[in-house]
Amino acid sequence: MKVAINGAYIQEQASGLGVVTNNLVRELIDCDRELNFTLYSHANSLKTQYPQNIISVNKSISPDRGFLGHIKRLLWYQTSLNWQLKNSNTDLFFSPASEGMLFPSVPQIVTVHDLIPLKYPEVSPKWKYYYLYILPLILKQCRQIISISEHTKKDLIENYKLNPELIKVVYNGLDRDLFFPQPNLEILAKYNLNKYLLYVGDMRFYKNLDRCLIAFDKLPLKDYQFVITGKKDDFFYPKLQQQVDRLSAQERIIFLDYVPAVDLPSLYSMAQCLVFASLYEGFGLPILEAMACGCPVIASDRTSIPEVGGDSIFYVDPYDVEDIIQGMYELLTNNKLRQDLSNKGRERAKQFSWEKTAESIVKIFTSV
Repeated sequence: MKVAINGAYIQEQASGLGVVTNNLVRELIDCDRELNFTLYSHANSLKTQYPQNIISVNKSISPDRGFLGHIKRLLWYQTSLNWQLKNSNTDLFFSPASEGMLFPSVPQIVTVHDLIPLKYPEVSPKWKYYYLYILPLILKQCRQIISISEHTKKDLIENYKLNPELIKVVYNGLDRDLFFPQPNLEILAKYNLNKYLLYVGDMRFYKNLDRCLIAFDKLPLKDYQFVITGKKDDFFYPKLQQQVDRLSAQERIIFLDYVPAVDLPSLYSMAQCLVFASLYEGFGLPILEAMACGCPVIASDRTSIPEVGGDSIFYVDPYDVEDIIQGMYELLTNNKLRQDLSNKGRERAKQFSWEKTAESIVKIFTSV
């Protein structure tokens, strides 16, 4: 069986969807020798490891090329890629992103991570129209749809009136070779950190960093830092920085920008806790990474997060600043609770792996 994979989101400095795609593609290629995988990608990160599996595409379709890059990529699916698949005897096209062909020349399977552009259109106004008008047409041309959580599946059914049997839930995995407890004092020195609470992710407003920072500012414990990792974008970061400048705790709020993947496990391992009170998540990968590193987690009790965290997380109401303050205070002052959540989190994280994710997806491939 010849399977083509959409590798457009594979990037050298990956985050979010890029991290998911990087890990999943590697595991898919390695896990099943009976399937013949071809990856369409502009990235160099996999070319040395899997040279026979890569078909290079123009870098102009990369997600980091702005809105024009997105337009070029969406057109590429419908034209050049569709033609190549038809003429290469490909049996199946798999997209780890919520993108695909309107009139596919081969059977296609598309992954949907979340419906954020529908829930929060102000985050990406232009993508709202794609999710309103184009994505539902693509999904109706799929042999199967992969959802990364039951919550996302529920959203798909409610918004697009899809047949539930068409949607298979496959949870994201975890790089166990990277994420495990790794305390490292050199990392603290590198980033000039002491005792800190940690946030990992981007700065879009539904991540709820504004309420988390207000809670931190009001926290009666004043000897902690609040560390934010994630790319400083040109739109959301300036607004967040303006808010920080108005807080009395501004000197203790640290923006680290993009952090190399090899440093993340130590940042998780040495944090007092991860604060992840997001208003909406399709999955919430930082929660899983933190748990694997033994880092206690304070997280939102909404959307998909309880699916990932189970009983291993201290849940808070993300809309209630006082509840977030209470969560921070409890974890910072109760060593027994912190150790209990650390132990539970490590056990919970063992249920997730990219190998398990890839095996589930391969079963879907062979069933269509």
